[in-house]
Amino acid sequence: WVNLINEAPLSHLIESLEKMPDLRDRVLFTRRRSMIDIIKASNKTVLVNTNLSRCWEIIPTVYRDIISSVAISPLTIDGELVGLFCQADSDSTRYDAMTKDTFLLDQLAIKISICLSNVTAREKLEYLATRDPLTGLLNRRQLELMLEREFARSKLQERDLTVVFIDCDAFKSINDTLGHNCGDEVLEYIAKRLLKYVHKQGLAFRFAGDEFVFVMLGKSYEQSIMVAESIQEYLQSNPLRYKSNLVPITISYGGASVMSDRPNNYKHLLKIADERLYDYKNNRKRLVPTKVFKFLNRLR
Repeated sequence: WVNLINEAPLSHLIESLEKMPDLRDRVLFTRRRSMIDIIKASNKTVLVNTNLSRCWEIIPTVYRDIISSVAISPLTIDGELVGLFCQADSDSTRYDAMTKDTFLLDQLAIKISICLSNVTAREKLEYLATRDPLTGLLNRRQLELMLEREFARSKLQERDLTVVFIDCDAFKSINDTLGHNCGDEVLEYIAKRLLKYVHKQGLAFRFAGDEFVFVMLGKSYEQSIMVAESIQEYLQSNPLRYKSNLVPITISYGGASVMSDRPNNYKHLLKIADERLYDYKNNRKRLVPTKVFKFLNRLR
């Protein structure tokens, strides 16, 4: 079986395997401290055939009453411990540190570690290709791929699909006054709040600059706009703490849906939502962004 540290780079991949009946007892998540207590600082396989109770935390419950010896091999990525590869037997002499050599087990652990490193490298490349590096949100290319697929499905199934644009008011002025580091923190702050509100209902993307998009599958225009309003209300009530300042953040938004707007294609859907964003942003009756400018003017 395999033990992985909860924070290991591949733990999210193994979580899905853990739910499979055939692998349920073959994958464990264990505290790093517990692993280190057993293998110490060793990068070699540790053999244990006495006092197995000290290893209970890394042994699946179903095996504890039937095994009498265990081989515990550390797995590493880039020299860092990420987990353990364990083999056990009901025979107490099978993994006896006094009589057995661990060379072949060590070689096996090295090969497994190399495989994990390769998968991790591929994961990182895929992440970089699909994600915005600053916010971690999916990028514009992924938005377009998803919308092209889901727009056709929405039409076929007569199911609603809504997109909502969000952008940060006075973002250029924040950048110019407080610097680009502050601007980056503003974007990350908005992105985190966006994820919190939509991750169970839809997908969030960074479109470009200070523009974000979230997509709600099966949700109406009205339902999606309510999400944007909730994000706006939170940001208005919770300014970003940056150094010694509390930076007020306000957003503008605009949405469109397949059912209410009857767009010709997904690009038309995006265009309608974008136009509504700018209608909202350019509404002279809006007083909310003025507090951002007042704040920035005090700093100049």
